[in-house]
Amino acid sequence: MRKKLTAAAALLAVAGLALAGCGGSGGANSAQPQGVSGGNCGPLAQLTKATVATNPGAQDLVVKTAKAQGIDKKYNLDLDVKSFLNPPATAQAITQHAVDFGFGGLTTMVQARSRGSDVLMIGALSKPGSGVFVPKDSPIRNMGDLKGKRVGSFTAPNGAVTSLLQVYAQKKYNLDLLNGLDGKIHVAPEATLFGLMDKGELDAIYLSVDGTALSQFQGKYREIVDLSTDFKTEMGYDPLYLGPVTTEKYAKQNCSAVRAYVSTLADSIKYIQTNSAVWQSYAASVGHPEAVAAYQKLYSGSFVTQWSQQQVDDMKRLITDSIPYLDSAFPKKIPDGLFSLDYPAFTP
Repeated sequence: MRKKLTAAAALLAVAGLALAGCGGSGGANSAQPQGVSGGNCGPLAQLTKATVATNPGAQDLVVKTAKAQGIDKKYNLDLDVKSFLNPPATAQAITQHAVDFGFGGLTTMVQARSRGSDVLMIGALSKPGSGVFVPKDSPIRNMGDLKGKRVGSFTAPNGAVTSLLQVYAQKKYNLDLLNGLDGKIHVAPEATLFGLMDKGELDAIYLSVDGTALSQFQGKYREIVDLSTDFKTEMGYDPLYLGPVTTEKYAKQNCSAVRAYVSTLADSIKYIQTNSAVWQSYAASVGHPEAVAAYQKLYSGSFVTQWSQQQVDDMKRLITDSIPYLDSAFPKKIPDGLFSLDYPAFTP
C-alpha cells in the first residue's frame, strides 16, 4: 500500500491582542466566516496595538519591513513583532486564540478548521519559489529521470512544500517521491546537501527559496524544476500554500483591525518589490550580499498581491490535488468557512 505524506504544519506566524474595530455577527464556531459582508467597516479611529509573531521566511520579511517603514501606523495599527522558530507552536497559538493574527500553511489550516477551530484565511501571501537542482554534468534532464535515484531535500517529505513537488512530479512524470526513489528522501541543511551532491552521494537536491536563489545566482548547478513557474504551467493554477489568518471570534469584534492588518501587508509587499535597499539588507543578513538581485527576483515574484475568488479557488484545487499524497487522516473535503473575502484592504 502506498505511503502518503503526513500533513504537517507549513510556514505560518501569528499575532496580537485586544484590537478595536467593528465586526459582524455570529459565533466563533459557526460554519461560515463572520465579519461584515464586503468589509463594510471603516479605518481604525486611533492607534491600536497588536502583537504579531513571525517565522523565518517571506512572512517575517513582510512584517518586519512594515514595522521598519512605519507602514502599520499608516493604518493606526501598532505591530509588536515577536519571533517564533516553530511553526506548529504558532499554529497552536492562533487556533487557541492566544493571538489574533498570523500566517497559516494551507494544509495546517484545513486540519484545524476540520477539527472545530474557527480559523479564517483572509488572504494569500506567496507561492513557492523552491527548485530542484542536479550537477551540471548530470545526465538527469527532468524529474522523470529521478526514478531510482538518490534525492535530498531541505524539508521533510511530510511538509506542505514537499507535497507541492509531489503533486507536480506525479502529474507530469508519474513519479512517486516516496516510493520511486533510491531509498527515502535525505533531509538535511542545505550546506550539507550541497556537499553530498558534490561528492556524488546525491543525484538531485530540493532547495528552499533562499537556496534556489543563491544557486541560480552562482550557476554551479543545473535547475530541472522551478516551482515558481513550472507548477502553474503543468497544473493550470498557482500553488498558493500560505496566507494571513485570523479567527472568527476575533474578526467578529475587530473588523477594522483585520482590514488594517491586510492593508499593512499589501503595502509592505509593494514596498519590498520596488525598494532595492530591502534586498541589500536581506542578502547581507543571510551572508550573501553579492546575490541581491537573485533574492529580489525570486522572492518578489513569489508574493501574491490579490485576494479574490480566483485565489480561493486555486487554494481549493491545491488541497484537492494534494489529498492523495497526504496522511489518511487528512480531511477528505475542504471545511466550510475556511476562506473569507470579507476583509479587503482599504483603498488608498
